[in-house]
Amino acid sequence: MSTLTIDRTKNWTVDDYLLLGEVKTPCQLIDGELIMSPAPKPNHQKVSRRIFKIIDKITNGKGELFYSPIDLYIDLRNVFQPDLVYLSPSNISSITERGIEGPVDLVVEIISPSNSYTDRNQKKKKYLEFGVREYWIVDPANETIEIYTPQHGEDVPVLFLSGDGTVKSTVVEGLDFALKELF
Repeated sequence: MSTLTIDRTKNWTVDDYLLLGEVKTPCQLIDGELIMSPAPKPNHQKVSRRIFKIIDKITNGKGELFYSPIDLYIDLRNVFQPDLVYLSPSNISSITERGIEGPVDLVVEIISPSNSYTDRNQKKKKYLEFGVREYWIVDPANETIEIYTPQHGEDVPVLFLSGDGTVKSTVVEGLDFALKELF
């Protein structure tokens, strides 16, 4: 059995990342740094499953919906593994043999204490610059959701809900549901 050792002295690239092959520990490339994290906690997975089911039902097989782990290639120094990613039929061509390498419609990140800063800052900025049409930050601990779009920028969410209200997508037609369905 081999052990994976991370070289933290180097600035990682997509080529370096690809040399890892398939590893059991989830990892992402964020600004040239290889980030590894433990598996999500059960509550995180429950929320992810609920969101997946809601989106899957609404999209009804139109487009593609993936759950983590799947690589989303942002640029030469960033490969993210969003919790959920949806591609409309017009963006299906972004799916390649190695992952997703082009425009996507919706990315959902479910935060935990260990990844909150990264998802709310580094990844949000990169996703919006990359052209993700809608970025959701779901916080199970605080029962909140924030929705960002490139048009509104990274500082002001299009939608912020806490505890109650209706989640409504700006890019996936018919995608609206009560926030309480998630928590």
